[in-house]
Amino acid sequence: MYNYYRPTRAEISLDALRSNIGTFRSSVPDGMKLLASVKANAYGHGLIQISQEAEACGVDYLGVAFLDEAIQIRRSGVMMPILVLGYVPPNGLDMARSLDITIALFRDDVLKAARSLPENSSKKLKVHIKLDTGMGRLGKLADGSADAMRFIEAALRVPQLGVEGLFTHFAKSDEADKNYTKLQHERFAAVVHEVRSRSLPIEIVHSANTAAGIDTPELGGDMLRLGIGMYGLYPSPEVDHSKVRLKPVLSLKTEVVMVKELRESWGISYGTRYFAEAGERIGTIPIGYADGFSRLLTGKAHVLIRGQRVPVLGTICMDQCMISLGAAEAAGGGPVATEEEAVLIGSQLGAEITAEEVADQLGTINYELICMLAARVPRVYMRNGRVVAVSNALDAQ
Repeated sequence: MYNYYRPTRAEISLDALRSNIGTFRSSVPDGMKLLASVKANAYGHGLIQISQEAEACGVDYLGVAFLDEAIQIRRSGVMMPILVLGYVPPNGLDMARSLDITIALFRDDVLKAARSLPENSSKKLKVHIKLDTGMGRLGKLADGSADAMRFIEAALRVPQLGVEGLFTHFAKSDEADKNYTKLQHERFAAVVHEVRSRSLPIEIVHSANTAAGIDTPELGGDMLRLGIGMYGLYPSPEVDHSKVRLKPVLSLKTEVVMVKELRESWGISYGTRYFAEAGERIGTIPIGYADGFSRLLTGKAHVLIRGQRVPVLGTICMDQCMISLGAAEAAGGGPVATEEEAVLIGSQLGAEITAEEVADQLGTINYELICMLAARVPRVYMRNGRVVAVSNALDAQ
C-alpha cells in the first residue's frame, strides 16, 4: 500500500485541514469568500492533495505564487478558480487564459501584452489588479496619485481581459499594533471608493491574509486569503489566538533504525561535538538536513520517544541524526527498540513539539520551517486515523 521505504514521513491530517477551513468560514463575516493559499507546495503539505481537499471543502479560490504552480494544479483535474498572486510574464498570458487561470495584474507592459492576445469573446483572461498600499513589493502605488485609477480603467477597456478583482496585501497585520494596517486599509479604501463612485464593474475586492482574518476581518473586503492558518498554525504570537482554535495539520515522524550502548568518550557524528558517557544508549533516526531538519538545530533539537523529550546528540547529518534514549527508557517500557516511533514535530502520548518551538530554535518563523520540508520526505495523508493517500516524489511509478 505504501510507496516509500524509509520510515521518515510527514503525516498530513485532512481532518485538521477541514476543521481549520470550517473555523475560518464560521468566524469571518457572512458572504466573505475564502481563498486557500496553496503556494510553495501548500506550505510544505503537498500542492495537489491539499488543493483537491480545499476544493472538496468548498473554498472559493486557490492562491499560488506563480503560473507554473497553477498549471500543475489545473492539470491534476482541479477545476475551481485559481489566482496567481505573483508576477506572470507576458509569455504566460495565453497559457493562463487557455487554462482559465486568473492572474495578478500590475505592470504596464503586461497590460500591453494582453492587448495583443487574440480576441475571444467567450474566453477572457481573468485578472485581479494588485495595489501597493505600503508593502513595497508588487502592485500599482495607491499613493493618492492618478496612476492606479488610470491603470484600472485602462485594463477595463481591454477586450481580452475580464477584470474580476482588486486587491492589496497587509505588511503588519500579524502585529498587535494595527495602526499601519489601518493606514494601508485607508489607502486601499480610497481607491475602492473611486472604483465604486465611477461604477466600474469589479466584483471582488480583497485585502485580508490569515492574520487580518483573525484580528481585523472587517478590513478584509470580499475575500479572505487564508494561508498559514489553514494549516493550523498562527501567523505570530501577537495575533489573538483565542478568536480561532486551530489544529496543526502536519506532523513530522520517523522511526529508530539503530540502537547502541556506547563506551565512555565514544564520539558521536561529524566533528565529535558530543562524547558518550559510559553505557549511554543512543538511537539513530533516518532524517537529516537534506530533509529540512536543519543542521542549525544541532545542539538544540529534541524528539519525542514514548512521549518523552530526548535530545539530538552531535551534529545533524545529511540523512540521519542520533538521539539519546535515556529519558525514554527511564520512563518505563524497557529498552527502546528499533522501529519505535520518533516525533520531530507533532504530539505523542500527551507530549508535543510544535513547529513554533523548532522555528524559534532556528531563529525563523513557522512559515519557513514547514516550507523547508524537502520533497523527498513522503507526505502521508490521514483521515479518521487511517492512511488515504501517499505522495512520494521519489516514486517512479
